[in-house]
Amino acid sequence: MLNMFEIDALNKSFGSLAVTQDVSLQLPAGRRHGLIGPNGAGKTTLFNLLCGELDADSGRVMLDGADITRASPDTRARAGLARSFQRNNLFTELTVRENLVIACTLQQGIGHIGWNLLRRYDSVATEVQASIEQLGLGDDADRPVKQLSYGTQRQLEIGLALQLQPKVLLLDEPTSGMSPEETTAMQSLIGELPDTLTVLIIEHDMDVIFDIAERITVLDYGRVLLEGTPEEVRKSDQVRQRYLGDEVS
Repeated sequence: MLNMFEIDALNKSFGSLAVTQDVSLQLPAGRRHGLIGPNGAGKTTLFNLLCGELDADSGRVMLDGADITRASPDTRARAGLARSFQRNNLFTELTVRENLVIACTLQQGIGHIGWNLLRRYDSVATEVQASIEQLGLGDDADRPVKQLSYGTQRQLEIGLALQLQPKVLLLDEPTSGMSPEETTAMQSLIGELPDTLTVLIIEHDMDVIFDIAERITVLDYGRVLLEGTPEEVRKSDQVRQRYLGDEVS
């Protein structure tokens, strides 16, 4: 079966420091795949390589059968790769609806239409309202983003990524800094994503990652220490010694 997203022997060094060393992953369509590791393991660098923010020294990145290793971030996004960042990347002065309108126009290629007309454009209005309902943000749809809680802003950021109708979604610490209630809401949102969407998620909260992921890759000093099911990772003495410690029993 063709993998939706494939990373083959990816390498990246900064001078003499190797931060990504022969990392390989294979994600079939619909896979929920976790990426964990200690601070400095190279997780965010790997995401930056996958998104085109950094150029790999060697190796290959494939999306739905196409080689995107040397493609620009915009080209990768148009090909179906979307990312949410560890910190919010939103238009905080605009409302939830207006943020979603902007993302929708990028996806539909109609950004040249005047703003007031754009918000009434049928295809945009329909898509945006569907996103608002999916995200559970009906009560906040017309509030400025800066007035929303941190957790709600993170939900919106995922909504913006989904507006691009990606094939693969990269989530970078989606529950970082959240309250327990906000974390539960984010888990529910991720759990309700379309089962055709492939998701690769960096997450420090072990309860979250073990709940969401079907398979987990553990990075250590830029290398793959182990890949397996949540249960295999949980039971690994090597992973316990290097990372989990007493967090998981």
